[in-house]
Amino acid sequence: MYHCYLTCPRGLEEIAQVDIAPFAKFIEITKGGIQFQTDQAGIYKINIHSRVGMHLLVELLSFDAKDSDELYNQIYNFSWDEVIDPKQTFAVKVRGYSDEFNNRNYTTLKIKDSIVDRIRKKKLSRPSIDKSDPNIIISVFVSENHFKVYLDSSGVSLHKRGYRNKIHKAALNEALAAGIVMLSNWNKSEPFYDTMCGSGTIAIEAALIAHNIAPGLLRNKFSFQNWSDYDVKLFNKIKIKAQKNIDIKPEIKIYGFDLQFANIAMAFYSCKSLGLEKSLIFKKQDMK
Repeated sequence: MYHCYLTCPRGLEEIAQVDIAPFAKFIEITKGGIQFQTDQAGIYKINIHSRVGMHLLVELLSFDAKDSDELYNQIYNFSWDEVIDPKQTFAVKVRGYSDEFNNRNYTTLKIKDSIVDRIRKKKLSRPSIDKSDPNIIISVFVSENHFKVYLDSSGVSLHKRGYRNKIHKAALNEALAAGIVMLSNWNKSEPFYDTMCGSGTIAIEAALIAHNIAPGLLRNKFSFQNWSDYDVKLFNKIKIKAQKNIDIKPEIKIYGFDLQFANIAMAFYSCKSLGLEKSLIFKKQDMK
């Protein structure tokens, strides 16, 4: 079993708990996310099915460090050569606050150097840093002198579903939109209306929920696919099952109205990429 942490928009922690309950055990709510345990299949399933999750993180190690030298040594003692191949790229992201480790850039550099030195010693070669599109993402949370180090299994945030071609400058975060729909207690059978829909995020997320479309099915890449233990057969099996569980119900009508035609055009394009033209109805219309 893996100890995991799923980040989500603030205020949606309880929804996130319900969202992943079928795939996780020992769930605990924290601010901005939930802690839990799951297996390898659970990691794949949560990335595919979670509607309000953002990043699914898998814990690697936890420790205390009083200064940068101790931080370096604690990181160095971990078997990074079993996690990152020298031919891969990686990035380190540090979050949190500490009086001792108040220079985030220096702390990040210290962790990165320690990982590189460990791999170079074991493999006689080193991986490269790539901040834009790394193969492996290391997320580090610091709270005063306590550190938790995670592997980010998602990579790009899960709210980026993959159905958008263009993004409205004020577009709502998809995970937040899904959470709003779930909080509304919509019964998934009566007509659904968004009278100021913008680029259609809330209406589209309502459609994904109504037709049991797992949001992760639309993505073509997750970070866990770069891991050394990635099981492609297991992942494909999970995706196929999720696809079979889609239940398109033509009788459900979801409406989105907006005064700006450009917004409606973006909404319609996203709707078409999902194949939900008959269930999602977008119109240029004043809410009056």
